[in-house]
Amino acid sequence: MGSLLFGLISLLTVQLTVTEGHVVRTRSVIELVGMLRCSTGRSISYLTYGCYCGIGGRGWPRDKTDWCCYTHDCCYGKAEDIGCHPKTDSYSWSCRYFTPRCGNIYDECEKMICDCDVQLSKCLKKAVYQRKYSFWPNFLCGRYRPSCSNF
Repeated sequence: MGSLLFGLISLLTVQLTVTEGHVVRTRSVIELVGMLRCSTGRSISYLTYGCYCGIGGRGWPRDKTDWCCYTHDCCYGKAEDIGCHPKTDSYSWSCRYFTPRCGNIYDECEKMICDCDVQLSKCLKKAVYQRKYSFWPNFLCGRYRPSCSNF
């Protein structure tokens, strides 16, 4: 609960304006929020969506949007496995025509994290946001989860 509150406060206190061609360099969580705003026009809406969007995650993803978030969690997990810090490492990126792009990144961790965030942005842009899954109760997610080894 504390980490959810921290995440919510962090996201609510951040004022992000993403403009055409503007290069952003901040902390990864904030960068992710910016990328989501760039590609979907939403960011905070995903904080409590389904079983995997936002902080934490358990059970089986509810729909395509939730699967996007689950896959992103797996991507961050792979980054952590090689010693990266996806929630705090920063990277440069830009937004052009509602499409986030990684900047010239030479650090392996920064590139991997940026790629994870870009893939999430693209996936969510294609997925339908279903209001019934916003504020989805965690206890309805169940115990069984898919394996990240498939992604």
